[in-house]
Amino acid sequence: MGVSILPSVDPSVIGLVLFILMLGMIALGNFVRKKILGSVEGDTKGGVNALLGALFGLWSFLLAFTFSQSSNRFDSVRSMIVDEANILRTTIIRADLFPDSARTFYREELHKYLEERITYYDDAANTTKFELNRGELSKSAAVLWATTVKLAANPGTHDAATGMANSLTNLFDIGIKREALLGSGVPIPVSYLLITLALAICFVAGYTTPLMTRNEWLLIAVFSFLASMVLYVTIDLSRPMQGLIKPDAGQVTILKLRNLFN
Repeated sequence: MGVSILPSVDPSVIGLVLFILMLGMIALGNFVRKKILGSVEGDTKGGVNALLGALFGLWSFLLAFTFSQSSNRFDSVRSMIVDEANILRTTIIRADLFPDSARTFYREELHKYLEERITYYDDAANTTKFELNRGELSKSAAVLWATTVKLAANPGTHDAATGMANSLTNLFDIGIKREALLGSGVPIPVSYLLITLALAICFVAGYTTPLMTRNEWLLIAVFSFLASMVLYVTIDLSRPMQGLIKPDAGQVTILKLRNLFN
């Protein structure tokens, strides 16, 4: 089975293409009406109008559900960033419980981890940089854990290392949650279904319109634009660190951790 290219396409591009396609499907529907009925005048049968209403209702329901899921995912990412900042702050503070040599090591490695963590989100939209930074985070995590295990075997640093191990475990656990949340989004079948329904609605709307005057086209363009914008926002919300809408309020809590190293 082939891999869909939709997740790699910018939401703004999806919205723009959908807007153009919606206008085209309306024009196509009106063209088909003229060919079938042979005239632009006359009323359309009620069954077609009922179909249009059913399609619009189904699309609205599906869009509302998808928007709700995307919004909840966005809020989850923002809360997760704050939780991760709190755990990382606790880990940094616990470095002060070690002797000077170990404390210096931990502060250097945790400072490096913090900067890699900040870059991780900054490069979320760049696949190459994102994967490279993910690897650097894993290396830093491995170094921190290996050192903690070694210090835990020393009676003089056992208690401090045990506390550090708990903090690191929590930090790594929330990292797994971070990966899962950032890897999720609007399911591909749902995205295609939303786009297909929007185009079907436009085709039926064009078919049920006897005469496409300037006023009709203006209303159609406004509807198509708003529908495209709503779908754009829905997809953008489902990609918290990649789109235009980002959880900056949560990211600020991470950036403030730099003050602990001044």
